[in-house]
Amino acid sequence: MNTMNNTTENLERSIQMFNQENAQRRSFLRLSGKSTPSKRLSLQNTNYLRKDFDESHQFNDVNSPRMLGKSYPHSRLIKAHDLLDIDSSLTLTLHEVRDIMAASEKSEFTLREMMEDSTATGMILKAKEPWKNMSKLFYDFLHTMQVNYSEAQVFDTIADFIQNCTDTLDIMRGMQSKVETTEISEEEISLENERNTWRLVYCLYQNRINSLNFSTPMEDDGENSRDDAQERNLYISEKVVVDNMFKTESYIREYQLIIDWMEKNALDQADKYPTTEHFTDKTLAWENTVRQLLTYKDKEQIPFHSSRPLVSSLDPDAPIREGKPLHDLDREDDARLEKRMFIEVRCGRLQKAQALAEHCGQPWRAACLLGWIPHHDPNYCDTDYQNDHPDYKRSSDSKLPIEGNPNRSLWKLCAWELSQDKRVGQFYRTIYASLCGNLQQMLQVASSWQDALWAYMKTLLDIKVEREMRNLVVKSFTDMPDDYWKNEISLKDVFKELHASKNPDIRAQSNKPDHLIQKYLILDQIPKLMEEIEDMINIKSCDPHFLRFLTHLICFFRQIGKNSKDRIGDKVILAYVQVLIEMDDPILIAFYTAMLPQELQVTNYASYLETIKDYEQRKKCLAAAEEANLNVEAITKLVVESIRSKNIDMDPTDLKGNLTDADMDKINALDWLIFYQSQREEALWQTNALIRYFLTNEKIDAARKAFNKIPMDSIEAIITEYPTIENTLTNLTMTNSLSKKAASTIREYLCYKTYLDAQEGFSEWFSHYHHGKPTPLEELPMYATFTEKVAYEHKKSQYNVEMERWKSTMQHHTKAVKQLLFNVLLFPDGGWLVDSNNNNDEPSTPEEMSREHQMEKLRELCIPKITLLLHSVMSEMNEHAECIQLADILASEQYQLYKVFQKGRLRDVFKKICESSLILMDQKKDPWGYPK
Repeated sequence: MNTMNNTTENLERSIQMFNQENAQRRSFLRLSGKSTPSKRLSLQNTNYLRKDFDESHQFNDVNSPRMLGKSYPHSRLIKAHDLLDIDSSLTLTLHEVRDIMAASEKSEFTLREMMEDSTATGMILKAKEPWKNMSKLFYDFLHTMQVNYSEAQVFDTIADFIQNCTDTLDIMRGMQSKVETTEISEEEISLENERNTWRLVYCLYQNRINSLNFSTPMEDDGENSRDDAQERNLYISEKVVVDNMFKTESYIREYQLIIDWMEKNALDQADKYPTTEHFTDKTLAWENTVRQLLTYKDKEQIPFHSSRPLVSSLDPDAPIREGKPLHDLDREDDARLEKRMFIEVRCGRLQKAQALAEHCGQPWRAACLLGWIPHHDPNYCDTDYQNDHPDYKRSSDSKLPIEGNPNRSLWKLCAWELSQDKRVGQFYRTIYASLCGNLQQMLQVASSWQDALWAYMKTLLDIKVEREMRNLVVKSFTDMPDDYWKNEISLKDVFKELHASKNPDIRAQSNKPDHLIQKYLILDQIPKLMEEIEDMINIKSCDPHFLRFLTHLICFFRQIGKNSKDRIGDKVILAYVQVLIEMDDPILIAFYTAMLPQELQVTNYASYLETIKDYEQRKKCLAAAEEANLNVEAITKLVVESIRSKNIDMDPTDLKGNLTDADMDKINALDWLIFYQSQREEALWQTNALIRYFLTNEKIDAARKAFNKIPMDSIEAIITEYPTIENTLTNLTMTNSLSKKAASTIREYLCYKTYLDAQEGFSEWFSHYHHGKPTPLEELPMYATFTEKVAYEHKKSQYNVEMERWKSTMQHHTKAVKQLLFNVLLFPDGGWLVDSNNNNDEPSTPEEMSREHQMEKLRELCIPKITLLLHSVMSEMNEHAECIQLADILASEQYQLYKVFQKGRLRDVFKKICESSLILMDQKKDPWGYPK
């Protein structure tokens, strides 16, 4: 003992010296002990060491309450000294330290405070609540679906779903454990219910699919088997009957799977409850009662004396037989033990409950829980049983021990009576009720929907097995009460009872979406489940993660051939895709869009692409669509058409045709059709339609920008799709070797090129004519000096030179712009914006008919405009004779341009031509421009 005290005193002095050293070191930074060129700094939290030493000091203090009556080896004390040599520092560079210090000055907590305050991290976590962010599950489920894509791997997929949910729950609970809160977030509850539902799907449908390989006995097989056994004098034990039921009856296996599922779910929740080991060590039963009975003469030696008369005997039945209580502390311990034993039974761990009873010094409780085991004498086994059990081995001289309880039916009746005895603790009664099928007692302690369903399923399975054993086993059984047999109801009635439960919590939970889905899965009523899901979708009560769950549940049903009501399944997937669109991840969106019907695939993915503006992001979206085998060509076409059809109303106050944001969106949408070489024909088609819209609204700049979107090699790319023709523009527009759409698209594109070139040429001519013309000189004053006259003559000569240069340039510009304008008026093969007549045998679609109408309107708008521009060019350049020739062109039957003019516009044109004729006559020429 002296050695222990000396060691403790040495430890105290060491701790004091260590604390003094830390007190002198005010900064949390210290120089590293090693001499390194980089002069790295070390960040050390001394609080953890101090805390460890304080705990070690308290743990090894012989005078502390924790050490009373206990002895520990000296090695524990030596380990405390070894803590002094631990270096738990974190090495940081100088710039990292500066960043930390700068960040700490801006925050409410300084870094020193955070180091000293162990709850700072928890406070930050609590403020941000990162455990509510479960977005990782979207990608986890996607990865699982991509890896396990075949129908043979369907249950591997479900297993991965379960693991994904479990891993996420562990992460969430790990973060929540750092926060001082007892509240369970809705996200955690929802995810746990999802994980439980995937477990149910896994076990139920694996059994149902495998059960197709089992033959189900007829209803009257029970009596036939019993009569056959009596004739053959075979031994049929209770265990054999139970084994055969589980092998041949799929519904019995399913009942047990449902029970196992609920017990597994309860096991996940068991850690939330305190264990008995937290309150007592392995000891004898009722120790306080024993102490008071042994020292009843000297009451002063009893720390907690009971003033009430206690039992005089210590056998298990003494409290009930004598009608006297145990010591209050023992009653409290018994109540805690019984509740924990029930929790273990509820979790399917009956052996753990028995071990717990033995741990608390009450082995009779463990022994009483063995009476439910079916009886079997292996010494009477017939050949069939030996064949079914390969591990069965017995020599002819040995005798094997009997299994189970020969008087099981009598034990069961006693358990029934015990479960109804109010003198026994409620949870202890419920344990026996679960083993004998007393439903009403189990429902009294049921606090949740799963607890109540577990009680019904335990009872239902117990009755089914009991009835089968009494029908097949040749022996006398103790009769069970009538109330026992009345609890045999169908699964459908079980859920009706849950919906009408007296417990309001159970009634409320019965209508929750998770439990409704579990209900229909257990009943295998997929059509009704789909109707329930449709109602959830219609009222928009599904959060993103619940939609994720429903979508993958629909995929599972489709893989196993249970795809009832595809319309509802598509509605679920469509709702999920809308959620993914908000996340803006093209890989997720494309993968799940591919699960929709073809039409919905195109419309929904196109609606998503309409929102994408960045070029690189557009490439990613198209790559994801290709990976998911979506119809990319139809999607991109719909994107362009949809954007082009928006914001088509023009501002009536905009007379200049200014370029708007909506116009730029329409123009930039053409990029969707340029990514693929095979879509150049469609790109030209859509560009032509957009140019028609712009020209109709007199937006030349917008039309030019749309035209410039088309790559220069687009026509050549279209040619490569028709390798049988000669690669010339003439053949492209004038032969039957090209499809009607391709030929008309290329021709229309060339028409717009001609028109836009003409407009651009006129703009250049107009700019040079009005802005490039030299400015005339001012008149020289009458009394100008000689110097001013010389300067004037010099400027005049420069002006004449510039004027000649301008006239020469204008002649070239005029010649070029006249050619461009005449190209529009004299466009070959029918005229400008007139399709070739070589493909008239093909019927026109409504889209093509609308296009033809628009082109006709454009001809009426643009050709008169081009005519006036051409006349103004020739008139300004004093080429009035050619203005007269313009009248011949307009009146020519070869071109029939007069047909596109309205009477008023045609009158204006000829009026200007008449003015040119008058000017010619003033120049001593005839009205047609010929000299007299």
